[in-house]
Amino acid sequence: MDRRVADIRRSAFEFVQDIERLSTTGEIMDAMGAPLKKHGFEYHCVSFLATATESLEDVLLSNRLPEEWLKLYIEREYVRDDPAFRYAKTVVRPFRWFKESPYDPEREPRAAEVVQRARDFGILDGFLIPVASTAGRMGQIWFGGRTLDLPEHQLSALHLMAIYAFDRILKLHGSPARHKASLTPREREILTLVANGKSTWEIGEALHISSRTVKEHIKHLCRRLGAVTRTQAVMIAVRDKIIQP
Repeated sequence: MDRRVADIRRSAFEFVQDIERLSTTGEIMDAMGAPLKKHGFEYHCVSFLATATESLEDVLLSNRLPEEWLKLYIEREYVRDDPAFRYAKTVVRPFRWFKESPYDPEREPRAAEVVQRARDFGILDGFLIPVASTAGRMGQIWFGGRTLDLPEHQLSALHLMAIYAFDRILKLHGSPARHKASLTPREREILTLVANGKSTWEIGEALHISSRTVKEHIKHLCRRLGAVTRTQAVMIAVRDKIIQP
């Protein structure tokens, strides 16, 4: 593994361990923001994905957003037209805010208005990370700013940090803890390799099994852990001390 990638992943796991000791949502939000400032992230927020009858106030868990932008967003009910919120309901992978969330400015003037007004407040770019939460509903963590400089190889670490922070914030909001799952020794071995950045092919080569078998193991352990993605499975396993990458 590239040394830079290894260092980034190590920092992400250290973040996971450190955040467990924090006791307030504000401390967690500050802990997330600190290492991201050097990449241009000025703002971030944590929320559930709103249903058709919910406002942003109903689903917002915590935020570090410009106060006037948040006020306007709530007053104008932008959550109903935000293309990023809509797109987050259809994917499980992180995506570039607005740049990768499709909308038609001609046919969806309100969506175009959300994008333009965000820019008025200096929010020109960002990432949105969908999270399948332990509360039984989808959530999201958004990071943004004027100009972002986040190398592609760092996105997986940001993903891991975000879903763990979401889980921790959810606990502080009173979400009941779920029963800890157990994995077989082979599943723990495979998930540890996933946590260390190994691809499906590399895991198969290391364990002398086929890529198809690796995928089946990952599918099964994700189901046991209640995870949607392998990254979320890593977060849950590290959190519950099932693996130690």
